[in-house]
Amino acid sequence: MLKLTFFIFLLFSTAPFAQTVNGDSQYQMSDPIEPVNRLIWEFNYKVLDTYLYRPVTKSYIYVMPNNGRRAIHNFVLNLEEPTTVLNNLIQFEFKHSFDALMRFTLNSTFGIFGLIDVGSSIGIERRRENFSNVLGRWSVPNGPYLMVPVIGPRSTRKLVGDVVDRLFFPTSYLSFWQNVGVWGLDGAEIRAGFIDKEPLLEQSLDPYLFVKEAYIQYEAFQFYSNSTDIEHFIKKTTQEQKEVEQNLNEFMDEIN
Repeated sequence: MLKLTFFIFLLFSTAPFAQTVNGDSQYQMSDPIEPVNRLIWEFNYKVLDTYLYRPVTKSYIYVMPNNGRRAIHNFVLNLEEPTTVLNNLIQFEFKHSFDALMRFTLNSTFGIFGLIDVGSSIGIERRRENFSNVLGRWSVPNGPYLMVPVIGPRSTRKLVGDVVDRLFFPTSYLSFWQNVGVWGLDGAEIRAGFIDKEPLLEQSLDPYLFVKEAYIQYEAFQFYSNSTDIEHFIKKTTQEQKEVEQNLNEFMDEIN
């Protein structure tokens, strides 16, 4: 719950201040092809989202009860557990690797193919780990920021990491259309979480910049969420926001 609450806080409260933490490579993401990225953003947001993603998501929310949505989301996340097993294993995180293996085994059997999160109910919490984070811990930088058609914002490292993660079981055994179906279910649930937050994006001075900075902040949080630095990350980010707000208030006092 802490991670979910803080992520929402990051995305819609501190997004404009995402790059205020200096000296941290997780915040360094250049945008060398910004004109191209902006064109793709316009297509993704004003065409695909307006005429496809948003209508489908609203229909999904209307038709599917909350318990059904939770079960589908559990099913999708359960497919990621083998990836988490391997990504923890190559970092010698044996306990976390074993926990992910236990979660996948229990949820896939007693949890009816992952529809029910049995692991969490017996105290084995989900701890997602992707290959992009592994690369980051090996000091591989984020690389340039990319707005990918259909998919959305990605760092170059994240894009490479996603490709590697999909080489693992079980997604590697799924057909193209089965993978598209899983991606669609995951995307619908993620998009549903932002329906009520749309006015914040629409009221921003530069929606492209808003989304880019929010994404950089999100990726940094994802990187630190599985490390002992997460509390320091939260404290530092919150402090940075307070300092920016204080400076802004002082500036407004001066001009009034």
